[in-house]
Amino acid sequence: MITSTWKLYENGKDHKRRLGLYERVRENERFYRGDQWHGVNTENLPKPVFNVVRRVIDFLVCSVAADRYTISYTDEDLPFKGEGKAAQQIKEALALMNQNAAYRWEKCRMNDLVYTLLQDAAISGDGVAYCYWDTEAEGGRYRGDIAVQTLDSVNLFVADMNRADIQSQEYVLLAGRASVDSLRREARKLGLGEREIAKIRPDDDYADGAGDYATSELSDGGDGKATYLVRFFRENGKVVYEKSVRECVLCRIATECKLYPVAYFNWSRAKNCFHGASPVSEMLPGQKYINRAYAMMMKHMTDSAFSKVIYDKSRIPEWSGAVGEAIAVVGAPNVSDTVDVIPPGKMESGYLQLIENALSTIKELMGATETALGNTAPTNTSAILALRESSKLSLGRIESALSQCIEDIANIWIDMMCAYYPSDRLLAYCEGEKTRSGRVDFALLRSCLIRARVDVGESERYSASATLGLLDKLLDGGFITLEDYLEHLPDGILPSRRALLAKHTEGVTPNERE
Repeated sequence: MITSTWKLYENGKDHKRRLGLYERVRENERFYRGDQWHGVNTENLPKPVFNVVRRVIDFLVCSVAADRYTISYTDEDLPFKGEGKAAQQIKEALALMNQNAAYRWEKCRMNDLVYTLLQDAAISGDGVAYCYWDTEAEGGRYRGDIAVQTLDSVNLFVADMNRADIQSQEYVLLAGRASVDSLRREARKLGLGEREIAKIRPDDDYADGAGDYATSELSDGGDGKATYLVRFFRENGKVVYEKSVRECVLCRIATECKLYPVAYFNWSRAKNCFHGASPVSEMLPGQKYINRAYAMMMKHMTDSAFSKVIYDKSRIPEWSGAVGEAIAVVGAPNVSDTVDVIPPGKMESGYLQLIENALSTIKELMGATETALGNTAPTNTSAILALRESSKLSLGRIESALSQCIEDIANIWIDMMCAYYPSDRLLAYCEGEKTRSGRVDFALLRSCLIRARVDVGESERYSASATLGLLDKLLDGGFITLEDYLEHLPDGILPSRRALLAKHTEGVTPNERE
């Protein structure tokens, strides 16, 4: 008999099928990957791929991911607690939590995770992060810690698919695939009987995964894989964790957490829908046209690029030279018509211009202009920087959505720390190049209203070439000295720059330096 959670899972999949989500994600991922002629009968046409999708999506993702994010924690009740000893302890604890957040950012490799989140959101419409307690993680004298991973949006299910919010849902359901052997070992470790363990059987529930390769699983001669479900729901304000398969519940654990350990954001919001819209979807018709238009042009040029000989077969039995493939005819009326030549075909100039116009228009409408992509000659650095900054304005909403998602992750971190960390656990943080640790009274923090805030810092505006050009102008204009020029020169531009600077400094008196 199937579990109630599995029924929720089947209902969720039916809803996603009605939305066309599975096929849309597969097609978007396929085009981004470069497999853009999948299932197309081209007959004798070539199959060129001019991957505008990857170029634009990589630009959009990198433009947003290049920003720097800083997490800080505050207690919203702190202004009402006065200046007593407890308030001072809370301030010290929050200061240590802020330092630990920077350490955890590096430990969890959040910079890489941000890139993956954005790429998933660009392809599927949603970026999903899942925070979980990793019992095998080692951190000094402690065993077990918080870990973060990304999930495919097709494997995320919620109670209300018309509400774009996680924490207000009645339940949150995650689906995944694992080997039957590992699931059975986990069930035995959790104390299930052999009768229940026998219900963990392999299945072929992989057709609705993300991307084409989700349907290709390793055939290793074992028992195969099975779909497992992780469901979160609340009882008395606390989150309950449940893991199950089709016919068996592996465990149900009541936690002290208040937040669902899942954070997500939409690339572009869709009205009354939990899932967002992908920028790849709107680019596909144009990408298909560009590929097919180039294919037809290549076919035309291949067939008509060389002149062809026409000869009278009744007078000349055979003609050699197969580059243009001579054409045999019968019954030329005049001897002068025995051999003739068809000149090469000509391509309509407006056709290629139309393709180029379609290509540039797609990139421009997506915000990936030639200036933003760095394809403009750097004749005016200030103007180029201004144009690049203006092109990034359209990504402001995505930056805001990602920032909110990271803020949700930070709130989940503190929620899980208060639930799982013992009161005597030390928190690591970095001080310069050294790693130090401090103690936080989590019992005190559990009574506080802790909230996370994410500050977004601008990415590096000036490239090495732009900086070098600006320094050249300042030196030529006499606004800086040679010493200043060498001091601010970007690394890697001039070999032995420090040695040259030291040598120049030694030979200049203080008066001359002024």
